[in-house]
Amino acid sequence: MPTGCYGFATPDLVEVPGLLRQVADSSPVLRMTQQRGASVVLQDTLTDEQTSYPLPQALGDVHVDRATLTARFTSPTPLPHDHLVHPHMARVAAVAARWLGWQALHAGAFEYAGGAWGVLGERNAGKSSLMAQLHVLGLPIITDDVAVVQEGMVVPGPGIVDLREGAAQHFGLGVPLGVVGRRARWRVPVPPAGPAPLRGWILPTWGEPAITALPLRMRVPLLAANRAVPLPPVAPADFFALAGVPVIVWSRPREWPRMEASTRDLLSELAAGTY
Repeated sequence: MPTGCYGFATPDLVEVPGLLRQVADSSPVLRMTQQRGASVVLQDTLTDEQTSYPLPQALGDVHVDRATLTARFTSPTPLPHDHLVHPHMARVAAVAARWLGWQALHAGAFEYAGGAWGVLGERNAGKSSLMAQLHVLGLPIITDDVAVVQEGMVVPGPGIVDLREGAAQHFGLGVPLGVVGRRARWRVPVPPAGPAPLRGWILPTWGEPAITALPLRMRVPLLAANRAVPLPPVAPADFFALAGVPVIVWSRPREWPRMEASTRDLLSELAAGTY
């Protein structure tokens, strides 16, 4: 069975034990190639046929081609395959997923209470710290960074949770990678997980403990703001279907000692099936 993530087989990525997941034989092949050279891309270009953008930290640039489903990385020195898988593949996969009519959102996802729960939120909203807490509690982590939805199913991303320093220190987890992409990272391996039907979305916020449902009229704007590719969806009906499941606003305190208890409260609410 081929290996890959985000719904794609990635035969070019071979030096990444534990990061890739098994995917179906019928999965489309996403080629990931590299060449040495100086970056010539200064800004993002997003179209329905070609996408190119510079990599963070002046590492190089990426060209993604729709016709061949190929991402070509150009950099002065080759990028390690595990860095290609994460974080760099997330954006490539989101672009390719959109071309295929799939939905890709900036979100993690875990499996619980009969399906997959996506975790939305802006940077520093605590998405990955929640994913780490769920991992510690034994829940399957489907994806940490980008949630790709195919026909109502959330498909697995790489087999990791990617932490910041504070979360890594709190949980005592993670291999320090240094700065990869835009920030320093601590990588936590997680067990394999399979695809799961989309059950709902969680929007973490900071504050006193509270769990509420987001009104239906506010779901589509929230999901639109979290699209992984800022272009209109190729399959609009499938995108609007993402708003047909509950969106739970989860407010919790910033204090690390209260993280586990507030997460257990959230899981109890999800298990009760109130939403």
